[in-house]
Order: sequence, then C-alpha cells, then structure tokens
Amino acid sequence: RLRRIGSSPRRDGLVEHLELLFDADGVIQASRDGWFQELTAWGGSKADEFLLAIAEADMSCLTGKDFGAAMRAVLKRFQIDAPLEDVIDQHFWIEVREPMLAAVRAVRDQGLHCALATNQQNLRGAYMRSSLGFETIFDEQFYSYELGFAKPEAGYFQAIMDRINVPPHRVLFIDDHEGNVAGASELGIHSELFAQDGGVPVLTAILARYGIRL
Repeated sequence: RLRRIGSSPRRDGLVEHLELLFDADGVIQASRDGWFQELTAWGGSKADEFLLAIAEADMSCLTGKDFGAAMRAVLKRFQIDAPLEDVIDQHFWIEVREPMLAAVRAVRDQGLHCALATNQQNLRGAYMRSSLGFETIFDEQFYSYELGFAKPEAGYFQAIMDRINVPPHRVLFIDDHEGNVAGASELGIHSELFAQDGGVPVLTAILARYGIRL
C-alpha cells in the first residue's frame, strides 16, 4: 500500500517550480527474471553464503570503492575460477520499465526538471549511465558511487541539493525504500514512498498530490 512520508504539498495541491528525483531500482527499473537462480548456481553448496558475500561487496562499494576488485576477492574466497564477466551479467540483469520512462518524459514535457537519484556501485552505475539511454530521459543522474555518499545518508541528499542549487522544499523525491524516504524527509525534501514496481498508476497518484498530471 502506498504511504506518504514527510512534507506535504501546498494547500492548493501545487508545489511551484518542483524538481523531481526518481530512484532507479524498484521505480524506474527492476531485476530481470532469473538473476537469483543464475547467481545461486555459481555458489553451489555455499550458495547462501556466496550471495551474502556479493551483497556485502555491493554495499561496501556504494560510495566509491571498486566493485570489480571486491568481487574478484569474493570469487577467490569461494574458489570460483571464472572471469567476473561470466558471473555478473554484463547488463547487470536490469530490466527498464519503458512505461515509467515515458511517464518521466511526459513530466519533463511540462517543464519540470527530472533527475535520477540512485545507490549504485561503480560498475553497475557506469553501465546505467552509458548504456540505458538515461541521458535522453533525465536532466541529471546522481549515483552514490560518484557522490561519495549513499542513501539514506544526509550527505547524499545534501550533495544533490548543492549540485542542483535548489532548496529542499522545492524538491520531490520518489523511492521504494522507507528508510531512504525518511532520510530525505529529514532534510525538508518532499518525500514519497513508491510501491515497489508499482508502475505508472502509482506514480500518477503521487504526482497528482502535487498538481502534476500525466
């Protein structure tokens, strides 16, 4: 169920000159079917431990450490004699939600500034920046590995505020993780919890509260 956290729009339902920040995973994109099974197969009898090690490597690299180096250490630890490119899908199992991209385009067509705001390690983030066409969809892209901070840290959101030079009350942040939404809200950013992979209907409901129609 959709739930709003944080600041409320003006009484007339409008927020003037609003800047929109969209999370990526769970909002704009999802994981391709089969990713879990593919990774699990590499771990064999230690699959659970292997998956946990990958998650830890990913988390440790969100603010700038090299995920490639971290993963090669994981592969060595589990005695997996295969190139990283064979273990981690070259497209990082990303499935972009085209209807959501169309919705972002529609919002931009109304003159609103739209940016991507996502936690990513360097390899996945670099792929997203260069290979998914986001530069034609979003005005800007903010990746944690480039900013040196990760959501829900205040430093992450402050770094974005400094870059776009906009006060928090003129920003709407949309994310599917409650902790991230709460973190943004603490800085005075209008913050909305998105039902994971809820699609355009969920986005439409959120934007309507701010006087934005799709």
